[in-house]
Formats: sequence, C-alpha cells, structure tokens
Amino acid sequence: MKKIFYIPLLMLGLLLSSCNDFGDTNLDPTVPVDAPIELVLPGLLAQTAFNEGNNANRVAGIVTQQFFGLDAQQLAYNSYVLGQDVMNNYWNFGLYAGVLRSCQVVIDKAEAEDRPLYGAIAQIVMANEYGKATAAFGDIPMSEAMQGTDNLTPVYDSQENVYAQVQSMLDAAIATLSADGLADPNTSGDLVFGGDAASWVATAKAMKARYMLHTAKRTGDYAGAAAMAADAISSNAGNPSFQFENTATANHSLAKFAIERPSTLGIDPRFAAMMDGDPRQAVYMFEDDGGWQWFDMADGGATIWSQSAANIPLITYVEMLFIQAEADARAGDGSAMLEQAILASMELVGVEDGGYAAAAAADGSLENVLTEAYKAYYGFNFHETWSNWRRTGIPALTPTDGATNGFNPSGAVPQRFLYAESEATTNRVNVEAAQAAQNGALLDVPVWAFE
Repeated sequence: MKKIFYIPLLMLGLLLSSCNDFGDTNLDPTVPVDAPIELVLPGLLAQTAFNEGNNANRVAGIVTQQFFGLDAQQLAYNSYVLGQDVMNNYWNFGLYAGVLRSCQVVIDKAEAEDRPLYGAIAQIVMANEYGKATAAFGDIPMSEAMQGTDNLTPVYDSQENVYAQVQSMLDAAIATLSADGLADPNTSGDLVFGGDAASWVATAKAMKARYMLHTAKRTGDYAGAAAMAADAISSNAGNPSFQFENTATANHSLAKFAIERPSTLGIDPRFAAMMDGDPRQAVYMFEDDGGWQWFDMADGGATIWSQSAANIPLITYVEMLFIQAEADARAGDGSAMLEQAILASMELVGVEDGGYAAAAAADGSLENVLTEAYKAYYGFNFHETWSNWRRTGIPALTPTDGATNGFNPSGAVPQRFLYAESEATTNRVNVEAAQAAQNGALLDVPVWAFE
C-alpha cells in the first residue's frame, strides 16, 4: 500500500526526530512536547526514505562511478576528498538524532501503550538504518546509543556485533508481528503498508537477507541469504515504498538537491556507456550539451528516481532476486534467477524488456550477476551497490588518478566513510578507540565484513 504523506505529519515527525532532552528549561507552554504514536511514525518513515537519496548515498554514487561531480563539493568527491565534515549532517540529523531517535521514541511509546505493531515497525526501520550505517562506517555506537543525556559518549560496537544485533532486532520484530492478537486500534501512522503485519514480516526477512549477504564473505552462508530472500518480498507490489510529493517542502531528497544545487552532479560517462542498449537508460538519464544528466530542471525531474514525487522503496523484490542469483552463480550458474531479477527491475522502473533480460542472463557468471545488479540498483540503492563492490570487486572500478590524500593514503576507491567531525569532537575517546581497532579507519581501510 502506497500512501502520500501529509506535510504536517512529516514536519512534526522530523521535528521530534531532531530534538534532544533539555529537561524543563525554556519550554514554551503553548507548544506540544509530545505527540501520539500515529503522528511520530510518519515522520520517521519519511526521514528513512529521504535518507535513500541523501548525501551519504550521493557520495556512494560518485564513489561507485554512477554519479560524477561537476562543481562545488561534488567535484572534490571525484578525487575522494571526503573528510570528517562530509558526513556530519547524515550522522547527526539523518541517522542518530534523526531516524534512530524517532524509532526509539516509537518503540518506547509502543511498549508503554501496549501497541506492539508500531514497536515492531520501528524495530525493522531501526535495524535497517544500523545495518546501512555499519556498512558505511564500520564500528558504530549501538548498544549504548539512544540513551539521551544519560550517555552522551557511547562506546563503539564492533561491526560484527552490530550485524548480530541487527539480525536479533529483525528476529524480534518478526516474532512480534507473527503473534496472535496483534491488531492495533489505529494503523493510520503506517504510511507504507497500513498496518499489514504480513507485509512487514516480508520486509524484515528481506532485510535479514540483505545483511546476511553483507556478512557472507565472513560466514560463507550465501545459500542461507538466498533462502531468506526467497521467503521475503515476493513481488514488486510488496516493496515497502514511500510516496513523496511534488512540493518544495515534501519532495524526495535527490530532487531537492538537484533543485537547490543545480548542475553540480551529473551521470558518470562510464556508467552511461555501460547502459548503452539497456532499456532502462531512458528512465535513468538523458544526454544534453553538458553530457549525461539525471535531473531535468525544465521537466521537473524526468528521470524516475529524481522526481520530486518519487516513490522510494526501502528494500525491493529486485534485490531479493539478485541475492538468489548471486548464490546460484557461486554454486554454478545464476542464469535463471538473473533473468527474473532483470525482468523485475524493468517492471519496477516501468520499461519494456524487449528481450534484454534473456540475452543478458545467458551469462550466469558471478561477474555478470553483480554487473547487472549494479545497473538495476541505480538511483535508489546506492549503498548496496557500494557494498556489493566492496564485497566482490565487481564491477571493476578504476581509481581516480591523483586521488591520494591524507584521508586516503593509497589513492584507492574508498572502502568506508570517515567518522563525523562532530562525533570526533564530542566523543573523541571512543572514536579514537574505534579507529585504533580498525587499523586507523581511513577511507582505504576495508570494513570488517568486506575484508
């Protein structure tokens, strides 16, 4: 079920997500300090979908050579000038004081009010945000996070432990959603599935499959990830998607960025060349005098994932099929599942296949499966494109010439992001301990799961 969110709910949710606990000092008695759970959940769902096109994912798009910086900070990102300041906003307002804080509010309210449906949804979103964050940064605060002023300097959990906690959180949510007597008196806050527990169970299983694949290089359990994926989302109609609006205050983050910072980011010519002959190229990009572009200011963002009113999935059936195709390729031949994955990708973006899938899937090798995933994930799944490349080295990416710097001594394609500057200032002891535990945690140092 895809529903358009309402601006007042979004703004209230985002306000709550960025608040800190300052006690009763300077409180305005005319302003509400609390909100019903049905009004908090929409804001966190909106922020979660908004994060899919935020700075962290745009930078990942540059690193994986699908986007290319044309001006301003984006130009420096081409050369991997990615200092501690780059992820400040994402770390502080998109992640910890953003989605994660709102999730904790919903979880606490759900427990206090005996409304487990809301708590389980927030657990699923929280687990996914932690999973994406640990993939990007390595060790991160988790077990001591979300304690407010009770603990402003949380320790950093090892990435291995974070992934384990993510899986436990998803298991707990599945158990809650599968229990008898779950019905909630008001499901209006769930703008994704309208309170449908089975759809959220499928989503949680999809996220379990995603993060099982993240750790498969360590565990060897590609078959387990594929089995979980097969039991998860079963069609594009089951994707957990969030519908943005065609307004300046409620549009998707990619469109907002393009409107506010025009002509600073384009399509990498290497990616455009890779897409030649692929039916999806026409909905991913267009060519003009300035090269290949992904946003048409005159047409309101004509490419599918950059529209203001884009419908953004948190995870997809397409990804589940590619996980299964990868496992099959590792076992011998991924052709059958690869063809299904490509067809599902074509359906997702609304283009006719024209025989492309069958021809492309004739090669069921691991290299071809991951190359096709690279194409299919463009625009909404940059973090998984980057994770796939870091796990496998596929597709081959050529490092930018002369991109050696103090953050990236080897000049290699970045393997992680640096910790936020604000965190290094306010939680210095724990940041330094985490860096020491990860061989310095510079851009060219692989995270534990992808070593």
